[in-house]
Amino acid sequence: MAVRAFVSIPVPNAAGLEPFARDLRMVRGVRVPPLDGMHITLCFVGEVDERRIDDIEAAVASAVSGIGPGRVTVAGSGAFPRGRDPRVVWAGVRSELPLAAMADGVSRNLAAAGIPFDAKPFKPHITVARTQRGARLDPLLRKYSGTEFATFVCSSVKVMGSELGPRGAMHTVLRSVEL
Repeated sequence: MAVRAFVSIPVPNAAGLEPFARDLRMVRGVRVPPLDGMHITLCFVGEVDERRIDDIEAAVASAVSGIGPGRVTVAGSGAFPRGRDPRVVWAGVRSELPLAAMADGVSRNLAAAGIPFDAKPFKPHITVARTQRGARLDPLLRKYSGTEFATFVCSSVKVMGSELGPRGAMHTVLRSVEL
């Protein structure tokens, strides 16, 4: 059986994003997922045989070996792609953890294990909303560009399952790798 999987760092308390999310919900063509599912995606795997979840966990464990817990700050706002027609609204991420090295290590280890994954370059962010064409976001992005939304200590990386539904994706922790 196949599962839709990704590797992430969950944001344990995203309540600080609520004002931004509330303002975004008021913009036509913007969909904001539940804040309790906010996370930093280190690597999106996609559909994979559930028997490979242990291999994904091993890839993550090897990539983060020797890295201890560290502080993560969620601050600032932006959109992908930049310009007139953004599709994803994000909150920025700063960390004392080597997030890019962690993401690169996970990707290298997945490739070595023969597990296909989305090879897009890692850009540390949290997806706060998805948009339809024509959503006017510039004023909100400027309003929240300097806002610090949350700070937390990351002590684990999760292998997550994602099931798409009419209200968006439902995420389930499949494995947890301690830092």
